[in-house]
Amino acid sequence: MVTAQSLVEFYIMFGKGKRRTSTPAALKIIARNVRFDYQKAMKTNRYWHNQNPVSTHFFNALQALFPEGERFFMDSARDVRDQVGKENLPVNLVVQIQQFIRQEAMHGREHDGWSKALIELGYEKMERFDEKLRRDNRWARKKISPLARLAMTAASEHFTASLAHLFIYHRPDLIENADSPFRELLIYHALEEVEHKAVCFDLYNAAGGGYFMRVAAMLLVTADLLVRLNHRQSYLLEKDGLLNPETKKEMRNLLWGKQGIMRALMPFLLQYFRPGFHPWETDERRDLLERFRVEMETIDHLQAQQSAA
Repeated sequence: MVTAQSLVEFYIMFGKGKRRTSTPAALKIIARNVRFDYQKAMKTNRYWHNQNPVSTHFFNALQALFPEGERFFMDSARDVRDQVGKENLPVNLVVQIQQFIRQEAMHGREHDGWSKALIELGYEKMERFDEKLRRDNRWARKKISPLARLAMTAASEHFTASLAHLFIYHRPDLIENADSPFRELLIYHALEEVEHKAVCFDLYNAAGGGYFMRVAAMLLVTADLLVRLNHRQSYLLEKDGLLNPETKKEMRNLLWGKQGIMRALMPFLLQYFRPGFHPWETDERRDLLERFRVEMETIDHLQAQQSAA
């Protein structure tokens, strides 16, 4: 729900002052190689997010969209890059595209592991959800132009970067209430979503993409994400015997209540509809890296432990 207060906050935050209109020249996009044991963690504690089935299955359902989604993103970026020609793009953008693809490949691998752990825990239908998304992505690659698919990708990247921004500045509890290794995975993914948040947006502009396709794509991907998320979360709760009027109400409140995730996201998603928008108008890099410096060290420590085991 978009409230009057949220609109006022939006215009205060984004309606004044000089806005950044390009990606920072010194930006570094780093593909970090992390690996976690999700199955062991789920067997130890099925409801690993604040001991709450609804919020746990929100994240289980959300992350299940990432592996096939990220493969769609990588294909879209490659297809437009190759269509335009590397020689016709700025050198730094070509490098950023390659690093974006590497980051997304790593994300897909980790979220595949997370989804596999859910399937092995007894949530077999998650595999059928994945297959349906694979079929949809194959259809899209055949029937939808590369530029339109890139518009969908750029919109999706703004959505996920906005989630990262929400985790950093407004709802750090959404990460802090998660047990290891899910906490570390969410931190790692948020960091890299911020780093590459403008790559596909910049490529879309360089390829001649226009305003109306860009905003139409945002409407489409937001609606599609919410529908697919609801189907998966509802299934996970139903499989546990917990889908009832009370948990359905809790699901709605988690997204649309006074402290709801979508309600908090709306001011940031609305930025995308302004003609002169650029993703780097908000620069989370320094605050994010400082806030989660210890957590990143934890990730490195866990990787060292796993390598030694």
